[in-house]
Amino acid sequence: MKAYKITIFIFAVIGVLAAVAATYPEDGITIGDTTLIFPGLGEILSGESDTEQPELSPEEIIALRAQEIRRQEEDGYLSFLRESDAAIHFPEYDSACTWLDPLYEALDGADTTLVRIVHYGDSQIEEDRITNVLRRKLQTEFGGQGVGTVPFYQSVQSHTIGQSSNREPKRYSVYWLSTFRRAGSRMYGPMGQMCVIDSAVTTTILPRTKQTGYYSAHYFNTVTLMTSSSKNIYANVKGQRLNIAPDGNSMQFTEISLPDSSTTLSVTLSGGGDIYGVMMTGKTGVNVDNMPMRGCSGTIFTGIDARQLRDYFTYTNTKLIIMQFGGNSMPYFRTEKAIDTYLQSITEQVRYMQRQAPQAKILFVGPSDMTTRIQGKMQTYPWLEEVDRRLQETVTEAGAAYWSLFKGMGGRGSMAAWVRSGLAGSDYIHFTRKGADNVAEMLYNALHAGYDYYKWRKRQNTPPEQLVPEVTMLSVDSIKEKK
Repeated sequence: MKAYKITIFIFAVIGVLAAVAATYPEDGITIGDTTLIFPGLGEILSGESDTEQPELSPEEIIALRAQEIRRQEEDGYLSFLRESDAAIHFPEYDSACTWLDPLYEALDGADTTLVRIVHYGDSQIEEDRITNVLRRKLQTEFGGQGVGTVPFYQSVQSHTIGQSSNREPKRYSVYWLSTFRRAGSRMYGPMGQMCVIDSAVTTTILPRTKQTGYYSAHYFNTVTLMTSSSKNIYANVKGQRLNIAPDGNSMQFTEISLPDSSTTLSVTLSGGGDIYGVMMTGKTGVNVDNMPMRGCSGTIFTGIDARQLRDYFTYTNTKLIIMQFGGNSMPYFRTEKAIDTYLQSITEQVRYMQRQAPQAKILFVGPSDMTTRIQGKMQTYPWLEEVDRRLQETVTEAGAAYWSLFKGMGGRGSMAAWVRSGLAGSDYIHFTRKGADNVAEMLYNALHAGYDYYKWRKRQNTPPEQLVPEVTMLSVDSIKEKK
């Protein structure tokens, strides 16, 4: 075909598309359950973006959060804790914002005892994302060693450690990861997953240091096996041979002290029984467990045996349980009733965990912004803002705290902006490692803001209700003015 004919054909196609754009119904054409959308001519000619545009870029949001943190002492702390989108929202009855004081008291005493924080979550925390930054910062400030509790067999490697096994044992989980354990049993352990030992299995755990180098989480001097069995389990841990006889408890803790701080671990188990995880810790300081549950919406905890949870939280001196969920349910919300059902289940999960760990505080982290294509544009899921608001109400009414990741990262349309900045992936759901690190920084700062307030009150030696200044929080407009 000659060049002029190709040119005529191209312009003819453009003309037809322009005519369709100019006459196509704005609301689309519905055929059965399907609505066909075509961009309007004005939208095409103006080059209008096909994504929602938040007021601030991710970099500006992160800078705003940092400014809020820096200003809180001069403002008397309470304005930040009560008003900022970056702050943790405490139960309504806690007007003085002292709800996390037991955690902060425990952190101050971590030089003489172990303090545990357990971070449950969906695939947003898989590979030790978000958790690893919390752990590193807390161990830097309050001491501690080791990565905490990990599965005996782990197919998805973390950024902190790598695991390999001579064979894959049978695995069962309370969430979708693998075939459910036999009907009638809820013995999944604190991680919601377990391995069956029916022949010799060796697991090797090594530090991953290419990007981070060696740091506190890679060193440990205590290994604890969590098992249950009706007959003996034989273990070989770094050359130490053990015969773990059943003790009749729902979960048995076998602690092995090592002569020096180690960075690698090899564990061989044989005999018969179940193993729920391996702990690698020091003797004092802070441990932060990463317990990802891919595909989970946070509604499975009541399916885990109460005794096992209670024994674990007591044994490890758990002071804070973070539950980070909600994103996996978002695509399926179509009605208010569906949201009501989910919120009712979350209330049940929170109260169940409160009963198993009365010494611990529970912090629920809501879903991030999530984007889907609506009428040709990448937009925040229609129900997400409503779900985030109601989750905060539900969780705080249940006596737990809530941190809105959705608001913290910038609200509506922010996920698309994070994708453009390389902080989230092309699925418009999951953060990249860099993005997850930024989320972790914001969560850590929110937790630490309460600790700073706690230390300030101790220095002031004045009841917090007498220290409520009149201040104006930083806002979107104020940061724009400084540009």
